[in-house]
Amino acid sequence: MIPTHVVLLGAASYESVSCVTANFQAFVTDLSHEDLDVEENLQEMVELIFKRAVKKPDSAAVFAELCQHLSEVEFQSLSDWSASVSFRSLLVKHCQAEFMKNLDKEGIHQESWSCLKPVQDVRVTDRLREEQQNAKPSGRFLNMLRFIGELFLSKVLAEKSMHCCIRRLLQKGDGPSLEGLCQLLQMIQQDLEVVTEKELMDTYYNQLDHIAEKGKRAPRLSLLLRETVDARKMAYSTPH
Repeated sequence: MIPTHVVLLGAASYESVSCVTANFQAFVTDLSHEDLDVEENLQEMVELIFKRAVKKPDSAAVFAELCQHLSEVEFQSLSDWSASVSFRSLLVKHCQAEFMKNLDKEGIHQESWSCLKPVQDVRVTDRLREEQQNAKPSGRFLNMLRFIGELFLSKVLAEKSMHCCIRRLLQKGDGPSLEGLCQLLQMIQQDLEVVTEKELMDTYYNQLDHIAEKGKRAPRLSLLLRETVDARKMAYSTPH
């Protein structure tokens, strides 16, 4: 049974979502999907909630809970009568797009090195590569990963989405990606372990352990990697 909701889109919607953290229960009680039975409106709500959650990271868990309530909203597509449209499916697609977009933006990109090609200065390119390996992530990147983690903890995003994020971050392997991965794993590790084979989780943490030991990273990043690996070991050694 879908709860009764009333959502005013546009400027009123922006104001409503902005103040949701102040009186969450009242907001959910008044919320209705009656105005969310058009795909454009539902997409707008997805983008709006995501934007506000990233802007207000301390309220990410509240926005994830809101998404959990809205995940029941689903209706038949007007453009394709053989398909349905749901808040959850639109949110998953938006999370995937935002993750890839922000991942590509982080750090120093190879394209920015093109101006150095005529000089052929290996020392300069090596320095830039080292800076990228140890660069710090942007606040927006970390906030986005925090919200994605909260969506998983609220059972809005499935474990498949988490494994996709983890693999992408490990694959890129630069400073921003690894720091973001450490934050994500510290959030979701215990819940993810429940639904993931131990061998796969071991693979992730073994890679982090190897990078911390032999990756020639900045002390700050190496320490963070070590803390993330050790936190899992402590969780396993703690009696339940």
